[in-house]
Amino acid sequence: MRAVKLFILLLIVFTSCNNSNSFSVSKIIDGNTVEISNGLVVKLNNVSPTAENVKILERYLKGNIYLYDENNDEITKFSSDQISAVIYNSDGDCINDIITGINKITTAEKPIIKDPNKVTETTVIKMESENGVFKVPAEINGISLYFIFDTGASLISISLTEAKRLFNMGKLEERDFIGKSKFSDAIGNISEGTIINLKEVKIGDRTLNNVQACIIHSLNAPLLLGQSALQKFGQVSIDYERSEITFK
Repeated sequence: MRAVKLFILLLIVFTSCNNSNSFSVSKIIDGNTVEISNGLVVKLNNVSPTAENVKILERYLKGNIYLYDENNDEITKFSSDQISAVIYNSDGDCINDIITGINKITTAEKPIIKDPNKVTETTVIKMESENGVFKVPAEINGISLYFIFDTGASLISISLTEAKRLFNMGKLEERDFIGKSKFSDAIGNISEGTIINLKEVKIGDRTLNNVQACIIHSLNAPLLLGQSALQKFGQVSIDYERSEITFK
């Protein structure tokens, strides 16, 4: 992530109070360019103008947005009616990172399981052991599933089998499909997948909304609880003797 998210959220709170850096999107021009409320045209740094990116912008650029340069300094003065910028939404999500990350998601990346902006409540969940593999119970859009805890997976991953099941039950809709990408696992195998948005992921008594996930194009792909959910928690730990996983 481009900077410590807590710092960005504090900046957002400060600037929104002063109205110096808070805008809204009036028009999405293409996959990397938008027009904002003051008439300025903003191009997202390091983002390609693809049709798939338009869908991501439509999903994440609702409400207030905030403009920063590559050094994470807020942009409040404009010398031209067209600029390049890093855009954050009011949830503290870096839109540039979300879009560029979809095209290079890999389970071989070093995991980061920290988001200092989340609550510090503790949730303890009993895991299920199957052939020596521990699985975590979770609800995806109201459907109960068991996921392998995988700190190396960038996103929650589900198989085509589970995706079809969710779609047939009306728990996954066409508007939830964001785009396609390729994924590499820890040993370098490449798989094709589809990026989707999960409206609700419930883990124990904790509910996460609008979580990115991927459908691996295989009927037998394992269900993985990856970083798109884990990073919402400040700390995650496992007690294998008790078969418990703790989220803080």
